[in-house]
Amino acid sequence: NYKGNTAFGFMACLPKNFMPDWLFYRIFCPPSPSDADYRMLDASYGTRKIEASLLANGFTKDDVIVIHPDHIAKVISAETKILGISSNDPLGIGPVTSTYSKPGEARMAFSLRKLLSNHAVKKYKPFKILGGPGAWQLSSYPDERKDLGIDCVMLGEGEVSVPKLFKQILDGDTKIDEVVHGENSSEEDIKDIVNSTVAGLVEVTRGCSRNCAYCIPSIRKMRSLPIDKIIREIKLNVSNGNSDVILQSEDVLLYKSNDTKVNAEAVIDLFEKVYAVPGVENVTAVHASFASVMDAPEVIPEIARILDLGGEKHPEIHFQLGIETGSPKLIKKHMGGKVHPFSPDEWPDVVRDGMELLSSNNIVSVSTIIMGLPGEELDDIQQTLDLVKSLKKFRSQIVPLMFTPLLTTRLEKSRNF
Repeated sequence: NYKGNTAFGFMACLPKNFMPDWLFYRIFCPPSPSDADYRMLDASYGTRKIEASLLANGFTKDDVIVIHPDHIAKVISAETKILGISSNDPLGIGPVTSTYSKPGEARMAFSLRKLLSNHAVKKYKPFKILGGPGAWQLSSYPDERKDLGIDCVMLGEGEVSVPKLFKQILDGDTKIDEVVHGENSSEEDIKDIVNSTVAGLVEVTRGCSRNCAYCIPSIRKMRSLPIDKIIREIKLNVSNGNSDVILQSEDVLLYKSNDTKVNAEAVIDLFEKVYAVPGVENVTAVHASFASVMDAPEVIPEIARILDLGGEKHPEIHFQLGIETGSPKLIKKHMGGKVHPFSPDEWPDVVRDGMELLSSNNIVSVSTIIMGLPGEELDDIQQTLDLVKSLKKFRSQIVPLMFTPLLTTRLEKSRNF
């Protein structure tokens, strides 16, 4: 549960030899607590969505248990038919891990191997399915999948496809595909979570309309979830002791937007209603975009006002906003939608003006730079350096990442940096 600081999650991208396990897990990644039956009290949001979908499609609470890997030997038995695993980075080759895990073994890859080699998993041999944001890796590398003993990889959204797949397995179907592409979920398919999430995270939008060539969320249609569903999930988290709220979105400022046009009234209403939920003390969001910030600059001071930013109780919050490059040429080539409704030539100014606006309203920009985008040349690198240097006067965190081609994106066949 990262002791309430989800930024600690990025520490798992450092090599395993960065520090001893006993110290690493104590400081950065302590296990989320469990009850007497080993059910996790707080779990990752994606896992909670799969749990909710199973319970809404004929499975009972006695059929499904969400556990921490530390407890797997205490829970798996001859009655366990399916082991579902969610992983951000099963092979340790995601963009952040690729950048920061060398030299040394990636911790997430090691942790997955450790889980799958557990004596209870070996003894009882449940059907093993792996999904989550990093599932593309085991689709791209089938030999690694076989070596790990993963029977099936679930790509994409799971609310519709996972319950069907689990029923097939339990019915003894022997023709399960090794890679399953999940159906896109409608609003009706996305069920409310029934148990609380790590750090009080709840989803407000899914997918992205900016269509960047390197990014998986951009291939999924953007949907905004109803405010009443969002509030119900926040109340459930609050009732389980989570006073913090993290709004999950690829761009929270595009909540109920028309394509990439900010719906300022809807965004302000979202923050007002979320912060007004009894028991909520802190509200932040995962992602926003500089283009959205500058498309509706009046929204940022309103968010700061609603959340009372700059005071003793809430001095600041953080949004993740991708810079990626300072080159208008590369913006036009790979991510023209990222800067919409502005032009690629305006991108450096959009970033500078956006970061200044956020910084002046006590919202810290946590931004990434992608090194080695296909077609990057010396002039592009210099433009990026110039842009980053011009941002020094604003409060921010800027993180360089190596370009990593992801399966299903338009750049999937490109070369790694």
